[in-house]
Amino acid sequence: AERTCAAADRTGHALLHTLYQGNLSHKTDFYTEWFAVDLVKADDGSIAGVIALSIETGETVFLKAKITILATGGAGRIYESSTNAYINTGDGMGLA
Repeated sequence: AERTCAAADRTGHALLHTLYQGNLSHKTDFYTEWFAVDLVKADDGSIAGVIALSIETGETVFLKAKITILATGGAGRIYESSTNAYINTGDGMGLA
C-alpha cells in the first residue's frame, strides 16, 4: 500500500499547507470560527446546507451549499484526559 511521504516530524503540518493552498487556488469559501449546529436537508433528502453559529458574535445563519464537507477535527475531548484541542468535541460526527 502507498503511504504519505514523511516530512520529518511535521508531516501533518506539510499536508495542512498543501491542502490549504489547493483550496485557495480553487477559491474555496472558508468559515473560520463558525460552528455547525445542524445539517439542513432538501425535500429529496440531500444536504442543502448547514445552520451555523459564529463563535465570535453568537450570530446564527443558514449557509446554503451545493456541496457540504464536514471537517470535524476529531473527538478527543470525549475523554476526560486528552491533549486534543478543546474544539475536538465530536459534534461533527454527531451531525453525520
